[in-house]
Amino acid sequence: MIDGQTRLARHLAYAGVLPPWLGLALHIAAPHAWAGFATVAYVAIIVSFVCGMHWGVYLSSPVPTLINLLLTSNAGALFAWAMVPASFCSVPLACIGLAIALALLLVVDRRLMLATVLEPWFWRVRRNASIGLGAGLVVWSILA
Repeated sequence: MIDGQTRLARHLAYAGVLPPWLGLALHIAAPHAWAGFATVAYVAIIVSFVCGMHWGVYLSSPVPTLINLLLTSNAGALFAWAMVPASFCSVPLACIGLAIALALLLVVDRRLMLATVLEPWFWRVRRNASIGLGAGLVVWSILA
């Protein structure tokens, strides 16, 4: 990837960490029931985005992957989708569920990086963004 594109990808990934934190600030300032739902829905989209990326990696990689990314990505996307209606019953439960999904996807990405399927710079960006999102979800689960 060209250096400018790498920089853009990094900035976009880190900007993607902001919505849950902004939603939390809004929720603390003036509690709204929809803020938790919006945060869960946003992170479910991010989880599905990462799962879609895994499909692309699986289909385009010349190197056989250690895990069947088609199965893990479908399971991850379906789980993320299930957390959205679950948030109507319990925002904290949905937040913890999505934090776990992000952590598991990060384990998959680490294995892909170690197998030289993913670039190390991308792994670092994914790790940092997942930590930022996961931390936001844990704080949401405590304060919601």
